[in-house]
Amino acid sequence: MSDQSSSSTSATLAQKLIARAAGRDHVNVGEVLTCQVDLAMFHDSSGPRRLKPMLADIGAQIWDRNKVVLVLDHYVPAQDADAQKIIQVTRDVAKEWQLPHVIDSEGICHVVLPERGHLKPGYFCVGGDSHSPTGGAFGTYMFGIGATEMLGVVATGEIWVQVPQTLRMVWSGALQKGVCAKDMMLHMIGQFGMNGGNYQASVLSLMRRNSALRWPRLTAQKTRSQ
Repeated sequence: MSDQSSSSTSATLAQKLIARAAGRDHVNVGEVLTCQVDLAMFHDSSGPRRLKPMLADIGAQIWDRNKVVLVLDHYVPAQDADAQKIIQVTRDVAKEWQLPHVIDSEGICHVVLPERGHLKPGYFCVGGDSHSPTGGAFGTYMFGIGATEMLGVVATGEIWVQVPQTLRMVWSGALQKGVCAKDMMLHMIGQFGMNGGNYQASVLSLMRRNSALRWPRLTAQKTRSQ
């Protein structure tokens, strides 16, 4: 397929964000592309204690300190000597690397990241935490990666990604008192299973109705915008 498509070609939000990061006008589902990372987040468990020796092994440094956010949240407050050692290593390396964006013991990584204004709509982001896709709520394309992939990101500022399908979820009805967003998510997991959205982007649409339903009706479909 051609790298370029007409401006009238439809695209999902995931496709638009990936296309921007890959320097393309349009991307198709299933394509594997190299993307420029706008922001990389890692924490006291996934970060310095794993990345420092690996960076030293390949003789590399962090590609852009301003695009890295380090959060201390997994081992604080320290419960034992091992946890205290990890915290100290994290703080020492943060000073050694002169990281300008360090969030120390202020909250959970995927929560404080947007609270501190580090996520911007349109960004392509990665995080060393499985809850990183939370960033999608703020208009970013964000996903979690392991320490080895994070090494590649912090050394080069790039990562490859396969353009995913998009799973559109449409809710109709209204929530009764006491039913909240978490109940909706648990209901969706119950319908699709723990891996029902594996390697897919998701878009949630709400259609409010006058009648209050204990469980609003959910319909879902996969889109393959080309």
